[in-house]
Amino acid sequence: MKKILTTLMLGAVAFSSCIKEDDTYKDLLPVQPGQYIQSYVTTQDRVAMQAANAGMRVAVLAAEVAKQHAEGKDDVTLSSAEYNSRTVLSRLFNTGTKIEEVAEGYKLTFDKNYQMSDGFYLAGSLVIETGGAAQLADGAVWNVVMQPDFKLFSYSSYNGTESQINMYSGLTRLSDNGDGSYTIRLSSISAAVEGNGTASSNWSTEGEGFVVRPRDEGVTLAYSSCTGKVFEVEGAASGYSIYSNIYGTSPIGMEYRVTDALYVGQQIVSGTQECGFTSSFDYDTSAYPSPDVRYVYSFDEANRKYSFKIYYNGYTYPKE
Repeated sequence: MKKILTTLMLGAVAFSSCIKEDDTYKDLLPVQPGQYIQSYVTTQDRVAMQAANAGMRVAVLAAEVAKQHAEGKDDVTLSSAEYNSRTVLSRLFNTGTKIEEVAEGYKLTFDKNYQMSDGFYLAGSLVIETGGAAQLADGAVWNVVMQPDFKLFSYSSYNGTESQINMYSGLTRLSDNGDGSYTIRLSSISAAVEGNGTASSNWSTEGEGFVVRPRDEGVTLAYSSCTGKVFEVEGAASGYSIYSNIYGTSPIGMEYRVTDALYVGQQIVSGTQECGFTSSFDYDTSAYPSPDVRYVYSFDEANRKYSFKIYYNGYTYPKE
């Protein structure tokens, strides 16, 4: 399980090292296994959500183009639409990402040399099948299809290594619900780390999927309307992951859930996040005395700051 994305795992260690000047680090030690569980599970979910996140960003871009057209800027395109003197495309992705209109809808092509805001590097392409709906509005349903060349990469500043994640198959569907909310559904998202022949993910959303809604009714999907705004998110996903089990023979099962969550951009700032391993036979119970961890986030709206508490195996950090 330690093969991929070492830099993400170092976060918990770095956090503990920062507070070793006093005795508060002792309070953190009992929940550190929970921190690692949270890092593994959220990484797995982020990998599986790459196509969905890209599709939602295209929906934001398309809404912004439509908004600017309505304002009389008829020559604005998906590639040229700007916000504060910078293209919206580069704000949503990076300067190396290209978008074009194709028969199916939209096609995104990524340049591996440019990092995404979530830390990954993407290569290859995605096709958003819009069913003729230029915007994710009026009940539209979009499918985001990973092309055979679509891959993820991560680099470790700790040891200078590169990890390649091959994205194989699965269904990603985005829906406008007609009430100001949007639903993301994943089905059997298959991915694997290059060189790891024993672990391939099979990740799907549960129930209705992840439901996303601007908290303020006046906020739309257009970038100039929604940037920096708070979104409500709720949903769950589970399945086999990109990590091998303790025996190195098969993928470890995981589950992920957010409840009453508020997000600003990609950052959860309020609500509950639950992460866990789903089989007691897949992980080292001596290292992880409990398979589940719960993070509860709080948002100080006046100062735009957030904090969180970790609940793991009967311990709480910071102590209540």
